[in-house]
Amino acid sequence: MNIVTMKVLLERAEKNGIAIPAINVSNMETIKAVCESTEKYKTGIIMQISPIQFEMQKINYYEFVEMVKLLCKNFDIDIAIHLDHATEVKQCCDAIDAGFTSVMYDGSAQSYETNIENSRRVVLYAKDKGVTVEAELGKVGGTEGEASDNNDDVLTDPNLAKEFVNRTGVDCLAVAIGNAHGFYKKEPKLDFDRLDKIYEETKIPLVLHGGTGITDEALKIAIKKGIKKINFFTEIDREFVLGFIKAHEENPSIYMMKAQEDARQMMMKKIDEKMKVCVFN
Repeated sequence: MNIVTMKVLLERAEKNGIAIPAINVSNMETIKAVCESTEKYKTGIIMQISPIQFEMQKINYYEFVEMVKLLCKNFDIDIAIHLDHATEVKQCCDAIDAGFTSVMYDGSAQSYETNIENSRRVVLYAKDKGVTVEAELGKVGGTEGEASDNNDDVLTDPNLAKEFVNRTGVDCLAVAIGNAHGFYKKEPKLDFDRLDKIYEETKIPLVLHGGTGITDEALKIAIKKGIKKINFFTEIDREFVLGFIKAHEENPSIYMMKAQEDARQMMMKKIDEKMKVCVFN
């Protein structure tokens, strides 16, 4: 295993016309699942976790980094350890100090100027340590997973994107083009014309949050138009939960370790599906 910066993986994606999946992990089983199911592709993987996961699981940044290093050490794979959706500058700085190789500052709920100021602060802190920084311009829908009506008020403004990137110095940019987090309540319609304009203005790798529920065809088009990192959380996480439930329903006397392994296998199948979409483009 090699711990690398996300920038290394994104440059690889740019060169090869692919995208790198970013998968949220929550425990020992999901970390191992990501490594085992992605190692064969030789593209590397972005293993990520968000502040809300730390809060719910009662672990800290250092423990997570050490856990990834320990559990993944025997895999032949490049891994970027990424902090997803940090809403505070301090969260990003703490993660960098703990050994994360990339962080996302999410200032989408802040004013444009505050988003720029805080994103820039994270970049300045990360720069000397060689850590990759992602930011968000526009506002990707929340955990309800409601597909956007493509309202200009929440979508990424291509006319602001260039200025935002230039003033912050971020390495990659998460965009809002009709995508949303979680399960969609109606079919998402990605604004590919907007995506074209954003990429033309910024010329940096773009990030698509809310990969769950977007069709394979739409994802492949997005990759060709500048998306180089795609976040998958809800759909893959749900496979683990359903696998555990199914195992228990089939055998109420099952041991937890066996139910977790059944869950891990289901999760790995879903990860493999997403890898194929991202790297066989």
